[in-house]
Parts: sequence; C-alpha cells; structure tokens
Amino acid sequence: MAGTSKIKDTFIRRSWKVWGTLLLLSMLIVFKIIRFQTTQKEELMNLVRDTQMKERVIDAKRGNIYASDGFSILATSTPEYRMVLDPTVARPQAFKTAVSSLAEKLAGYFKDKSAAAYKEKIVNARNAGLRYIVLNNRRLTYKEKAELEKFPLFDMGPARGGGFFEEKEIRFHPYHSLAERTIGNLDKKDIRSGATGIEAEFDTYLRGIDGKGFYERLPGGYMKPVDLESDIAATPGLDVVTTLDVNFQDIAESALRTQVNKTQARYGSVVLMEIETGEVKAIANLTRHLDTDGQAYFSDDINYAVTSGTDPGSTFKLASMLAMMEKSGLKPGDFAVTCNGELRHNNVAFTCSHRHGDLTVQEVFEKSCNIGVYALMKRTFGFSKSDDFYAYLQKFNLDKPTGFQLRGEPAPLIKNAASKTFSGTTIPWMAIGYESRITPLQMLAFYNAVANGGYWVQPMLVKEVRSGNTPVHTFQARRMSTPIASKSSIEMARKMMEGVVKNGTARNINYGECTVAGKTGTAQKRIDGTYRKGLYYTSFIGYFPADKPRYSCVVVIDEPLGQNVYGGDVCAPVFKTIADKIYAYDMGMHKTRIVEAEAGKAAGKLAAGRATDQAVIARKLNFNNRPTGDGWIRPAIVGKDSVVWVSRQVDADLHNLIGLTLRDALPVLENKNYTVHHTGFGRIADVQLEGRRVNLVLR
Repeated sequence: MAGTSKIKDTFIRRSWKVWGTLLLLSMLIVFKIIRFQTTQKEELMNLVRDTQMKERVIDAKRGNIYASDGFSILATSTPEYRMVLDPTVARPQAFKTAVSSLAEKLAGYFKDKSAAAYKEKIVNARNAGLRYIVLNNRRLTYKEKAELEKFPLFDMGPARGGGFFEEKEIRFHPYHSLAERTIGNLDKKDIRSGATGIEAEFDTYLRGIDGKGFYERLPGGYMKPVDLESDIAATPGLDVVTTLDVNFQDIAESALRTQVNKTQARYGSVVLMEIETGEVKAIANLTRHLDTDGQAYFSDDINYAVTSGTDPGSTFKLASMLAMMEKSGLKPGDFAVTCNGELRHNNVAFTCSHRHGDLTVQEVFEKSCNIGVYALMKRTFGFSKSDDFYAYLQKFNLDKPTGFQLRGEPAPLIKNAASKTFSGTTIPWMAIGYESRITPLQMLAFYNAVANGGYWVQPMLVKEVRSGNTPVHTFQARRMSTPIASKSSIEMARKMMEGVVKNGTARNINYGECTVAGKTGTAQKRIDGTYRKGLYYTSFIGYFPADKPRYSCVVVIDEPLGQNVYGGDVCAPVFKTIADKIYAYDMGMHKTRIVEAEAGKAAGKLAAGRATDQAVIARKLNFNNRPTGDGWIRPAIVGKDSVVWVSRQVDADLHNLIGLTLRDALPVLENKNYTVHHTGFGRIADVQLEGRRVNLVLR
C-alpha cells in the first residue's frame, strides 16, 4: 500500500508540473497575441503590405498616328477587357440573391457553358476563399463592357459586388491593312515598343513616359491596383501626323492589287508624292502569296519602295538623256542613230527590243531604244572613263540616299572608275539601267525634280508631332537650292516624257482628260549574279497632269507572267488608273469648264430665288461672281459673259414671282394677306390676281 501511495504522489506532482507548464505557455501565447494586436500591430501590417503590395510600372498610353488631314486615325491604342470577379466581396444575402441570375446571364451572353456550370464555378470559388476568378477569357470591347456592367454583382460596383474588368491596351488600325507596313506594328515580345514602320521610327515620341504605382497581390497572382497618393502618373505618348491621304492610299492599293493578281507577279509597289512639297500621299507594297488551296492573298510585309534596290531598267534613261543634254547641248530633234536591233561591244551582244531604223533623240527616248542610247553615250561621254557621267549623276542626287523617314533605305550603287567592278561594259549598260542598284523611291525623287522645274525635294512621310492639338515638332523636307539641270534641259526632258505617252512605249495610256508623262522600264532580273531571261522587273515613273504637274508616282511590278510583260503593258495602266481617280477626286486640278456661251446659257435659265440658294448654284456652276447676303435675287448677264446678281422686290411686283418655287412664293404672298391657289407642278409660270386671291400656275 505504501508503494502505491508513493507512485500516486509522484504522478500528481508530475501532472501539476505539466499543467503548470501548459499554463505558462498559454499565458505566453495570450501575451504575444495582445502584443501583436497592440504594440506590434503596425509593424506586422507594414510587413504584410510589403509582402502583398508591389510597386509596378504604369504603362503610358501610346500616341496616335494620323493621316495628313490630322483627324483620320491610322493607328491608335484601344482598350480590351476581361470579365473578373472577387466572389468573397458581396455579403452573403446579396451573393445568394444574385449568383443564380448572374450565371444565367453569363450563359446567355457568352454561350460557352451552361448556367449551372457558371454558378458552380462562382460558388466553389467563394467557398474556397478565392478572391480572383476570370469568368470568361474572351476579350471584350468597351461597348460590351458597358453592357456587362449591368449584370448582377457587377452592377453593385467592385467594392460591394466584387465584379470588375481587367483592361489591356491593344494597337488598332481603323483602316485595317491599309498602308500596314508603312504604319508599322509593335514588337511581339515588348508590346510597348515599335518594331516596324512609323511605329518603330517614331517610337520615342509615341511611347510616352511610364508611371509607377502600387498593386496588391491577390490569390491567383492577380495584381489589384491600389489608389495611393504616392503613385506617379504616366505621361501619354505624342501623336504623329503623317502625309498619307487615306483616299489616295486606297486608290493606289486597289489599282496595284488588281494588276499584281492579274499578272501573277511576285510583288508590286507604288509611291505617290506631291511634287512641290515632297509629301508622300500613298505608299503601297503588296506581296502575292498562295494559300494551301491555291488561292492568292496579299500581305504588306516588305517595304520594297524604300528598302529594295535593284537595276532600274529603262527608267534610268531619263538620267542618261538629261546628262547628255547638259553635256553636249543635245536637242530632241537631232538625228541619233540607225537601230538595227543589235551590236557587239567588247565581244558582248548589246541588243534592243526592236529594229527601230532611223531615230531622232526624241524617238530614241520615246521608243526606249537601247542602241540609240548607246550611240549617244559613246558620242557624248565615251566608254573608257565615267567621271564626267558620274558627276552629272551626283548632281541629280542619284548617288546618295534620300534620307527618308523610315529605316532601311540603302545607299544607291552608282559605279565610277574607282569602283572595284568597273569595266569596259559598265558605262553602256549603266546608261540603259543595268549594273546599278537604286530603290523605287530614289528614282521617284529624281523624276519628281524634273517635274518640279529641276528642283530636288526630299520625300517625306511625317510632317508633325503634336500633343493634343499643339504642335511639338514640325518636319520640313530638305530642298536643293539650285536646280539639277538647266531650265532648257528640264523642259526638253519633260517634252520627251510626254512623247513616251503620246507616241512611244506608253501610248496605251494616252487617253482621258488627265494627261500624264513618264517613262517605262523593263529590266531582266539578276539572280545570283546572272541575268535571267523571262524574269523581269517592270516599272513606270512619271507625273500628272502633264501640263501642270501636281503629283509624281512610281509603279513597280516584279516578275509578272504572261505574253506582254513590259513596263508599258504592266505598270503604265496602274499609273493611269491612279492618275485618273486622283484627278477625279482632286477638284483643284480641274480646268474651268464654263465658257462664254455656256455661262450665259446657264445664267439665263436661272429664275429668282433666295440669295443663299443662288450662292450654292453659282458655286456648282463655277461662276466667278457669287452672291452674298440675304433676300431674293436673280442672275443677269452683262457684257459677253459676266454674271451679276440683281435684287428683286418680289412682294411689290407679283410678276417677279415667275420662276420661283411654291415654297419661296407662299411666305411672300401670305405675309401680304393674299389667298393663294395653285395648279400644276414645278415652278411658277403664270400669276393671276383676282382681288385678294392669287392664282399660281406651276409648270
């Protein structure tokens, strides 16, 4: 018994020790909790905030790219949204009331799963304490977002219902693929940076300055923005105003696409430039592809006009002719050569497309005769040295890049005696457009100078950078202060270009009201250093209207297929289509058509009417003298063809109502307390007065 009592006492003592220890631990825990809730609360909350809140970059809104009118948007940043819910925010009763209705509306709107599936997803997320679930991965427009904001829970706002929308900016081209390569795209890896075109070249202006802000990390990795005073707001990017005209761009692309598809060519390119200013109004580059079903489609993926230098072909003959006219005083009517179609130069065949017979200088150019150019070059410069000829090409600005505002323009390859590959065949072949490398844009700048009276103007694509409506930076085209050639040589060159269309290789486009001038080009393609028969680089470069040049244009189509694959057959029709449509669009180029007899005839048919209406008619009929002010007036002819406007007191003389519409006559008569009756349709032809009753006869 004594042993049992001793064991019991030992057990009791140890139990008290255990309980005492537990009591001390409990007191320590309570002490710690109280301390955490009081003295260390702020310290711990700061630690939580440091862990869950991170400073992140606030992306700046990228600037817009505009067409030349300053308000047609070519590229802009637009928001896309994703529908997100924090299911733990709403109070239990509000959640219970709204969740079924929300699920039904989601199922009806997105039509990708049942209402039951949506409800299960939301309820399970709430029960699991998840604070972030994406209800649907579809990217939403602003209009769709506005509609979905009316759904249950979302209509309560994010603070009470838990619904909100993630925003992501995308780059949007309102005109879709129009001038796509020129406008450019953003980098796929860094969507805030431009990768091609204007987006890349003017990225420093467009991208703006990023800001900084704090975001709270929620379950699922979602970063929720927190509105703190310490945020640094982002500065939006600046807007870029281009020289492109969306209507001209559409005209150029449409005409080019039709011909590239018709000829099954590899690619085509067009540049349209305003002659006096150098502003590029359209630039199109279309590569033709075939899909798996053999159907053709086009992409604007390479800026051939700016970056692709090649042998220009016969369009280079304008430079050769201009140089020879400057050097020797060559005249268009001078005898040039008897063309037999072929000759030998250094034991190499030098051929022409036809046996042209006897030709003047003008005819050599019109018919693009290689033999004629050869004979004239030999007579003027000789073939042993190129220094004199090269000096003229330098003066024409053909030996250097234009300095265009897009990256990738190569320097032209124009050989001289110091060139490693210069040989005895260089000068004759270079004179007809071979053994050189020049881009379409560089050749266009030269032709533009000829159309501009000899003054070279740098092609330009961007004219202004602005913040809102305030210009920040304005760009000016570089202009040569002295002409590239004498006035007489420029005038002769222009006459020769007009002759190409009237009598030469482009006479197929000598029709219509818009006259054009230019030069055709057809060059064999050089593949791996060897010229290949059957593969051609075709072109046409010129300007319009021929008598008063307003626009210059280059058309290039590479590797066309078919029987007629010369520049006159392939590219000249595209040029003419573009010229005709722009001429029809740009009324400033039209001649005044109201001649003496026609003006008198038109004015004689006009009856009296309100001055505001007559002003509209006068503008439509192109009268120089147009009425202003108010009241009733009628036109009258003085002299041979001068239209003047005479006031009519229609309320004093009823006869003056003749010619008016019923709408104009009624207020006048009713204001005089006349009772009006009318018969017939049209304008007032006769007026009959019976006391206070007026009978109007309309015809």
